[in-house]
Amino acid sequence: MRNFRPRSLSFLVLFLLFLPLPVQALTLAGAPFPIAERPFCSFVTDLEVTATPKGAIDVVWADDPNFEVKALRFARNLQPIGPPQTLLQTHGGLSAIRFSGSWAGRYELVLNVQDYADTPDDPAEAYRVQLDLEGEPVAPAVRLKPRRFVALAPASGGDSLLFRFEPPTFGPPNCQSRGLLAQRIDRNGAPLAAESRVNRRAPAWGGYYLTAEREPDDTFVAVYSTCQYFEGLVARRLTRTGAPVGKPFNLPLPGPIPGIVGSRLALAAHGADFAVAVMTYDTNTFLDFGYTYAVANSQVFGPTRITPPAGAVVDLAASPSGGYLLLFRSFSSDPPRQTLFAQELDAHGVPHGEPLAIVEEEGDFNVDAAVTSLPNGRWIVVRREQRGNIEACSERLVGVVLAGG
Repeated sequence: MRNFRPRSLSFLVLFLLFLPLPVQALTLAGAPFPIAERPFCSFVTDLEVTATPKGAIDVVWADDPNFEVKALRFARNLQPIGPPQTLLQTHGGLSAIRFSGSWAGRYELVLNVQDYADTPDDPAEAYRVQLDLEGEPVAPAVRLKPRRFVALAPASGGDSLLFRFEPPTFGPPNCQSRGLLAQRIDRNGAPLAAESRVNRRAPAWGGYYLTAEREPDDTFVAVYSTCQYFEGLVARRLTRTGAPVGKPFNLPLPGPIPGIVGSRLALAAHGADFAVAVMTYDTNTFLDFGYTYAVANSQVFGPTRITPPAGAVVDLAASPSGGYLLLFRSFSSDPPRQTLFAQELDAHGVPHGEPLAIVEEEGDFNVDAAVTSLPNGRWIVVRREQRGNIEACSERLVGVVLAGG
């Protein structure tokens, strides 16, 4: 009996050590701060936010009524440095597909667009921009439109990773597939390496979803949709020149990927690990659901269903600590509303804690948003909100800092 109490205490200590720790909530860290406000609304709503390792940020957005793409740099104290800069003069009929930014000693920015005015039969093209430490363009934006163009991803030194499709198109009408090529090019579009087939020994590209992210060592992760052998995604690590490395990661989904307006295939990576988020369509319930996949230490985790009320995947960012922050949007009809939510994910893409509603003012609709990580476990979310109707509409861009749980 004399040994009973110490042993009981030992068992109690071990029991307490293995109890799950309470989950800390994702919280707002300070008041929202204004970025831009206009008395009219943009039809093209794309935006991007890129941060330096020390926490300075650059926000880029489409100013559709003025036919411009603008950028505004903020110091680490989140105060703007100078007025907004015009990066690109646009025109009617030009729609943005996705702005993509990366920090590589300078702000490296790609504007992937669709030009239905000048080249309606072949609208896909891109503009490449570099911004200096003050957020000003190093040189005028360069337009790039090679044959069979799909998209660009920014690389260091003004270079880009170019993606093109490879004919022929094959497969049944409900699953049209083709090859996908990648190649590093310089700021003017000249090739710096031979093209590589991204889908080498992997399912073909389904011709719709594609995203890529640059790593700090100037290598890439690319993810594309497929329907050749299964319905889902394929992820590949690529060298700095675009050549695939290792085996593909096949990521099957429980349903097809719908073309939801405002929803994206979102990708975030840190080191060799990465996560993706996407919406799928359930053919039995006729409802849309969001799912995540993650790859950690070359092991696949998922698919994990995103906590409802996810209605559209908006953006995804990686934390240096190993987790992720997902932005998704919910839709309601009574009253009509689009609400932005932020959800922390662990290194395996599993939701951590409850989603945080980033509540707009009464009557505002969230139409787009972007997120990136800041030092000390924080995130910066830039959201675009519109108010009114087709006859009288105004919009604003607002930034908010979140503290991780």
